Amino acid sequence: MAKRFGLTLLFFKKLQLICYNKTKKVEDEYMIKNILFVYNQVSQRERKGFFRECIPTEDVDAIRQALIKTNNNILSLDLLTPEQLADFISKHQFIDLAFVLAEGYKDIPHTFYSGHGAAMVRKQLNKHRIPCALSDIESMEICRNKDLTYFKLKEKNILVPDHFIFDTHFRFNKIKLLSQIKKIGLPLMIKPVGGGDSLGITPKSVVHSLQELKNRFTALKKELGPEKLIIEKYLPGREYTVGVLGSSAKKYILPIIAFPLDHGIRYTSTKNREYKMRNKFEIIYRNDERFKKLAQIAINTFDAVGASDAIRIDLIEDESGKTYVIDVNGTPALSLTGSLTFMASKVGLIHSQLIKLIFYESVVRHDLAPTYLLEEMISKIQTRLATYYADEEDEDIEMALI
Repeated sequence: MAKRFGLTLLFFKKLQLICYNKTKKVEDEYMIKNILFVYNQVSQRERKGFFRECIPTEDVDAIRQALIKTNNNILSLDLLTPEQLADFISKHQFIDLAFVLAEGYKDIPHTFYSGHGAAMVRKQLNKHRIPCALSDIESMEICRNKDLTYFKLKEKNILVPDHFIFDTHFRFNKIKLLSQIKKIGLPLMIKPVGGGDSLGITPKSVVHSLQELKNRFTALKKELGPEKLIIEKYLPGREYTVGVLGSSAKKYILPIIAFPLDHGIRYTSTKNREYKMRNKFEIIYRNDERFKKLAQIAINTFDAVGASDAIRIDLIEDESGKTYVIDVNGTPALSLTGSLTFMASKVGLIHSQLIKLIFYESVVRHDLAPTYLLEEMISKIQTRLATYYADEEDEDIEMALI
């Protein structure tokens, strides 16, 4: 009798599990979303000049595969023009979310370095009422224009280098420049206000005299046309990069990269080789006192620019050890060899898990129900990351649930 009862109980448990899995599958199918994956794709050979910020084919494929594994319907578009995007949207109605990594329109190269490309793409999607992953229009404008970035950070008392803006539409005025330089002091760092991926930055970007400044001014005007430049105090200290994921309410800080003191200026050529030199980098983990200090600056920066889902922040120290923010990347590289992927690997996360976490943060932020499969994946990922809450009560509640 007891044996028969035991077998009956086992049968009902198996039946319950089968019913649960079937229900879960049906609900998961109901929650499948149409996700528009927008990017600028090039081969490694083509990834130079104005197309440096485009994504290599192998990285596009890896990101797409990670998105597919979230159990959603992925619609892919290598973005060329606004007309192409409008036509694509009209043919694929009911798009729930756009996972936008495009920095502009590939057939309009100026959009990559003007500082407005990423926001332009989001504005077009916004007209079609399609929400976007990563930061919104305003935040992208702030992050992609260094003058706006510094303005927003200074408003929140976050340290940025002393600087001034010079518009290359105007003539090189020696007298006006000398008065500005006198306030800051030499040496100076010269970089374009707009664009990313260290566009316009070389070893010659650090200048020690007015003549060197004029030479750099001429070279940048020839390369980029009449664009605004930011001229700032050059800080020779140690540089760090911090990855922040999440939202205003809850953020995850990845292990922090500390570059060697003799690493020099980080520009396109050196960044392309950095993944081969990573054994020389120091990784700062959450149990390090420096982590707390740098993480807090990064969190404050994330909030100051109104970021979402993922950003990467570059910081540098001066001679006295004070830490300054020198760049905020609102569309950090999500490549297989990128800094965020490397930082995530230091807590045991692989590239596809990083993509899924960023995607999940965006889905939740836009009040879209994630699939059960994605929920299960993310619950395992979140436990590995240093987590910061805007409201301490949220942390207490979550700890009570664990």
